[in-house]
Amino acid sequence: MAPRPAQHARTDGPLRLEEGEDVVEHLVRESADAVAFASASASARRSRFLGLILWRRHYVEQVAGGAAALFDGMFPRAKMRKMSAASSGRVKIGDLPEDLLRRVVSLLSARQAVQTSALSRRWRHLWRSAPLLRIVPDEGFQTVRGLNEFVKHLLLLRDGAAPLDACVINFYCCEFDSYRYPSSDEPDVGLWLRHAVSRGAQLIRVEVYVEDEPVCLPDLPLVSNHLRVLGLRLVEIKDSLVDFSGCPSLEHLKFQGGFINARRISSPSVKHLIIDGSGFNRKFRTRISTPGLISLELEFWGSTPLLEGMPLLVTASVNLDHECRDRCANTEFGDCGDPECDDCDVMVSDGDGCVLLQGLSGATTLELTTESRVFMFRRDLMWCPIFSKLKTLLVNEWFMTSNMSGLACLLEHSPIVEKLTLQLSKEPRNFVEIEDSDKPCKQAFLFN
Repeated sequence: MAPRPAQHARTDGPLRLEEGEDVVEHLVRESADAVAFASASASARRSRFLGLILWRRHYVEQVAGGAAALFDGMFPRAKMRKMSAASSGRVKIGDLPEDLLRRVVSLLSARQAVQTSALSRRWRHLWRSAPLLRIVPDEGFQTVRGLNEFVKHLLLLRDGAAPLDACVINFYCCEFDSYRYPSSDEPDVGLWLRHAVSRGAQLIRVEVYVEDEPVCLPDLPLVSNHLRVLGLRLVEIKDSLVDFSGCPSLEHLKFQGGFINARRISSPSVKHLIIDGSGFNRKFRTRISTPGLISLELEFWGSTPLLEGMPLLVTASVNLDHECRDRCANTEFGDCGDPECDDCDVMVSDGDGCVLLQGLSGATTLELTTESRVFMFRRDLMWCPIFSKLKTLLVNEWFMTSNMSGLACLLEHSPIVEKLTLQLSKEPRNFVEIEDSDKPCKQAFLFN
């Protein structure tokens, strides 16, 4: 039977190299589009497996983020050039060491990686020890159940002795036909996450989008001495999962979107924390206990989390926009006492003291922006702490009242500040003045 003619490569897909073509130049050239290879076999049964993809580097960084760094420095370009010069002719894919081939396989999706086992005897088990596991849907899965079954067998067949450096779980459930029906299966994301943790993964990223509500991860703590980077996007998280006391090496933590339904986020080791567009429960304040934190980015919806002491903090950025629920239509400090007021009903458990500013008081660089109707900074200034290390400060127009009262209060408590940036909105503002002489900062506040 004559082999089928080769199909044209898609612009967003892999390039294919016939066997014997030089692959070293593709490996060492950072801007190369892709590298692939064809197996040395005349068997027509295996003709459909004539490709293995090495995606361009910037694509890997977008999908797997920091996982691309795991492959840096393995074969410096100078060394690869020497290898190329020393070789008598072209370097074939079969001449590459197995460790490099495993890393090439790991850049494929899990299903594509398994398919490489049909290329030749040497490739039969490489996928079982690939250092990066990428669980993403592709054209081979029409239902969530099909993906669940595949990944279950994949994890059972992986080499238990092989280290797993990184795991990336990234897909939208609406891509599956089964999500058109109400009885659809849920993806086993919690099982996959715990497998990656148990195998010593240093980097884990989870992104699962469901149209109606986020997938809820199991309310169980993670325990790992190896986990350094954790990113959770578009999922619901409960109390035990965000108790990271069992992850002493965790340094980078990012929540993006989704819902944090937990009373406390705690980690003694985290140095960099990003909360970007995630939601917090409106019935209580989530406490964030990260004493080793160096940098913080905070933007959210729901009630404002309470920041505990962060003595090592260097840089922090906090944005309270219109989705922050700490605002009140009746009073400027959110304590109107009206049971019909939904926006300030979390105040009953706050007591006296700062929610944000006390935890931020150790920073050297600080960015504070707020929507004018949000009362949190206005309320925190009543107990304004001393910013003894603050040198660079950025605030938006909310702090620019008629007599600069909000800004004056901050500067009065920042003895060594060197640089001040005022971020002004291009839109016109209509301010109304309210005075309260009984508050600690006895200046007039302005708000929309």
